[in-house]
Amino acid sequence: MKERTDKLSNAQILFVVSSSIIGVTVLVLPRTATELAKAGGFIATFITGMLMALVLVITALLARRFPNNTIIEYSKEIIGLVPAKILGFVFFCYFVCVVTTILRLFFDAIKVLLLKNTPLEVLIITFLLAAVYLCLNGISSIAKICELFEPLVVGTMLLVILLSLEDINFEELLPAFKQDVFEWIYAIPHLTISYLGFEVLLFITPYAQDTSKVVKYGFLGILPSIFIYSLFVAIVVGKVGVEPVTRSLYPTIQLARYIKFPGGFAERFDIFFMVFWILGAYTTVSSFLYLSSVSITRLLGLINYKPFILLIVPVIYMLALFPQNIKEISIFSQYVSYLGVALLAVVVVLYILTVILKKGEALRNDDK
Repeated sequence: MKERTDKLSNAQILFVVSSSIIGVTVLVLPRTATELAKAGGFIATFITGMLMALVLVITALLARRFPNNTIIEYSKEIIGLVPAKILGFVFFCYFVCVVTTILRLFFDAIKVLLLKNTPLEVLIITFLLAAVYLCLNGISSIAKICELFEPLVVGTMLLVILLSLEDINFEELLPAFKQDVFEWIYAIPHLTISYLGFEVLLFITPYAQDTSKVVKYGFLGILPSIFIYSLFVAIVVGKVGVEPVTRSLYPTIQLARYIKFPGGFAERFDIFFMVFWILGAYTTVSSFLYLSSVSITRLLGLINYKPFILLIVPVIYMLALFPQNIKEISIFSQYVSYLGVALLAVVVVLYILTVILKKGEALRNDDK
């Protein structure tokens, strides 16, 4: 069920997926990975990324089977009306929670690092209004912004990685290869939140110009995050060691602060990094805000998603202000991560069911 004649190119599919994944969590990922897997945090991050890439392929294959509908519509054909309605509502709640988590993580970092005296409420409202303006212009506008901003975001992160390669102590990473593999496995569920976002394929596939290539370009969209995240964790640990990373609030920003240019040029490289990181947060928030409005619209059997954006924003604003400290934000984000993993598990089950149903139909046709 298409709202407009918006069409997304293959490149735009790639950039929307990439921008939905790469976002705020990059700031805290090295700390989380190192707390859970110690020196092997970069290995656990890479393994998690590859597993999520596999789930992405399954997700894209499911979406490709129903090229003209979102998961809200075609899930009715697979599991029935009532379970599909419940699934659609859970997706809606999940997207709202993701926007809430990103906003709170993002602006807590902004207040600590840049705008200490600016009220949190003002920052959240301003950012939400900017995201609303983009979402009201439709998925094609969001895709164009992602196509414009994402190369800058990824390029800046790669520049930080490249400039940080100097003075790395590789001995800090050697204990990773002596670890029990179960330490990496234990870290995987906690690291999945950093790779969530490719669920966007379940809703934007109907807008793709060539749905046959959704799997390929969706997969290419997750690859930058896998390598960037893994390298960030490895380089941060190699720079400062395991213990300092676990004590750092925002280790990625700390890594950017270590970068110095000759002659005093660009002494605060971390500010430069954060400018482009803000662009990444903006595209991620906009994508998930759009998804939340579209999911509730489809759930109610309506076409126009725009009024729901304006209704959802106050809810997101209030939820974003609810956590009182960093610990509560971390707990909330972890529960959101578990919900995302549960939804992806449901998506995998749906794909398996579609394969079984298709084989059943084929056998019945042969019998006839």
